[in-house]
Amino acid sequence: MTRPATLFAVTINHRNAPTEVRERAHLDEAKAVALMQALAETAGCVACLPVSTCNRTEIYVEVLPGHTIDTMLRGALATVGADADLFFSHHARHLRGIEAIGHLYRVAAGLESMMIGEPQVTGQLKDAYRLARASQEPGPGLLRAFQGAFRAGKRVRTETNISQGAVSVAFAAVELARKFFDHLCDQRAVLVGAGETGALAARHFLQHDIGHLTVINRTFARAQELAVTLNAERLATVEAARGLARPREFPTRGCGKVDTRPWADLGAALVEADVVLATTGATDPVILPEMVAAAVAKRRGKPLFLLDIAVPRDIHPDVAKVKGTFVFGLDDLDEIVQGNLAARRKQIPHAEQIIAQELAEFEQWLDDVDLRPTVAEFKAYLEDLKDKQVGFVRRKQSDEVAAAVEASLQQFIKKVLGRSMATLKSTESRAERERDLETLRRLFAPDHEDRG
Repeated sequence: MTRPATLFAVTINHRNAPTEVRERAHLDEAKAVALMQALAETAGCVACLPVSTCNRTEIYVEVLPGHTIDTMLRGALATVGADADLFFSHHARHLRGIEAIGHLYRVAAGLESMMIGEPQVTGQLKDAYRLARASQEPGPGLLRAFQGAFRAGKRVRTETNISQGAVSVAFAAVELARKFFDHLCDQRAVLVGAGETGALAARHFLQHDIGHLTVINRTFARAQELAVTLNAERLATVEAARGLARPREFPTRGCGKVDTRPWADLGAALVEADVVLATTGATDPVILPEMVAAAVAKRRGKPLFLLDIAVPRDIHPDVAKVKGTFVFGLDDLDEIVQGNLAARRKQIPHAEQIIAQELAEFEQWLDDVDLRPTVAEFKAYLEDLKDKQVGFVRRKQSDEVAAAVEASLQQFIKKVLGRSMATLKSTESRAERERDLETLRRLFAPDHEDRG
């Protein structure tokens, strides 16, 4: 009887390793491909599938019965120039069998993410999966495991609310802005600051169809660079709607145009804005009461919403005293984030139930792996007999009679195979199943088929 291969996982992630360790463990695309190739040439290894992101580096390995991954993985990691000792340190977890698959399913569902339920990890897993398939075909166990993980992740996100609500300050700011207006597509936003946080917030604004986005930064060239990038992503998404490639992380719908204004125009930009998001790294406030008061005087009573997610604050506290303005800071946004995280945590039990269902299906597949080759041979034997009998009838009778005989025999084969699979699955031990399979192979092997 063919014993199934064993699946292993080695993970270094944010739960058990600090940033500097995760950086050392990271495998870029070239190293990931080299590692897959090195392990493919190692005796006992069926296939390897590495996954490396900012929060985790994980190596999934499928090995033949009687082998473990310690020696083969150490050698392969050393061959590609990775720190092999790191993957066998206290920062790494080694998982085997269904425990390894369960971890993969939890990762795909966002349950192992730093922010519970975040969807980006699915795209990262799919990128690793595509890279592996482009390099060499993973083994049947890894293929089935990753396909099951994608299905489990999709079910968790569609059947629970675990991905609902903003869990980052940048996203929370946009979520709050959406509560101010019926349609963001009709509004103008001003982003003050073109750093990493500002860029993330800008993408979230575009994802939610802001009508117009203006980037203002002390260094004008940096604002222009961000605007060019954002417009390129927005246009790429418009093209994606026509069936072309789309950027994965931020699927904007292409509603809003992005432009820039120099720092000196900040006051004038406030006159035209509906919502302002301040994200600079300045040591002192850059949006002052007198500046806002001058802008409000020209807005003809139209309210101005200002969101400050900078540390230290970008918006002077006295701006909140200016009539017609509404100022929200990090405390307000953190309240939204914590509320959303609490709501996501309540979804974990439902998500765990879904994962348990998917794992049970994988275990059933794993239990039946040894049946398939023999049952396939048995089916081929029966199909061959059916074809010979139908051919004999067709020579003696009409096509209608031959078709009826073929349909009847097809149903017969279906029932015989169903009964055979059920009997084999119901054996009390693997030893008993092995004996039954050996009997089936001996009785219906090609050497014993009817030659008449």
